[in-house]
Amino acid sequence: MRKTDFEFLIELLHQNAGWSFSEREYFAIDKKISNFIREKNYPSVEDLIADLKSGHKALVSQVIETLAFSDTRFFRDYAVFEQFENYVLPLVKEANRSQKKLRILSLGCSTGQEVYSIAICVSRLIGLSDWQVNIIGTDLSSTAIARAQRGYYDQFEIQTGLNAGTMVENFTLDGDSWRVNDEIKKMVEFRRYNLLDDLTFNEKFDIIFCRNVLRFFMPDIQYKLSEKIHDMQIPGGILYLGKGENIKGMNDFYGAISGVSCAYQSKLMKEAAVRLMPDEALIIPGDAASESGKDDDMPRFIRPASLTPKRPLISEVLRK
Repeated sequence: MRKTDFEFLIELLHQNAGWSFSEREYFAIDKKISNFIREKNYPSVEDLIADLKSGHKALVSQVIETLAFSDTRFFRDYAVFEQFENYVLPLVKEANRSQKKLRILSLGCSTGQEVYSIAICVSRLIGLSDWQVNIIGTDLSSTAIARAQRGYYDQFEIQTGLNAGTMVENFTLDGDSWRVNDEIKKMVEFRRYNLLDDLTFNEKFDIIFCRNVLRFFMPDIQYKLSEKIHDMQIPGGILYLGKGENIKGMNDFYGAISGVSCAYQSKLMKEAAVRLMPDEALIIPGDAASESGKDDDMPRFIRPASLTPKRPLISEVLRK
């Protein structure tokens, strides 16, 4: 692929999806475009570029979806999910015990593995009988969303992040694929969504996952999206970012949670009637990038020193 064609595609991504890529992504983009022209029977990259320059909107959308970077698997960054299930979810459950409702959003969910991983954690802790649980996954790619909605995964995908026990409990072998069980599937919903577009929900979310998504955007767009995501959450809501992500403006809206990898809490928590964490749980905003994800390389969950049993329970916080 010629440099001019690569630069055109980079600008196309910036204008239509807000993404910021550099020459470091040349080979990844070149490979994706090469696969695309083979699938669509284009004679060359130059012919594809010519059609894109003509303003063919449907083709532009297809190329944007093709170039979307997706790296997903079940329980990706396992330590994050163990802390989510063992520490964050119990606090959120206690805070919501009166209305028995839980709303979780996964932005950039790709083919659904993250969403189903979240649902499995929720089902193990909260159960499904008397709680209203809504877990929504969104992605730019309609192809990815279609796969997520089907809930079928091949042997390689199912073994990437899942142990045998979790597989048998939550999936059913169907031919050569594994199908997500109905009890888990009924908790989730998938929608195609471009983060640059407007999206309104009837209710705000307790927890939002937006891992390894915002880092692809230009800094000015990162700030706007940080504010947009913040507006989707309840006061004191929890946000998960990717390991080591340093997002422009995030500290204006969230503070990192001490001892919890990749987790941040809305700074509006002090104005909320119900607080999920005591004030001392928040570390100084700005330390988030250095602290987030430090525990993710551990082979098993090790409870950080800051999460000792002496920490006030949420019931104690609520009585204050």
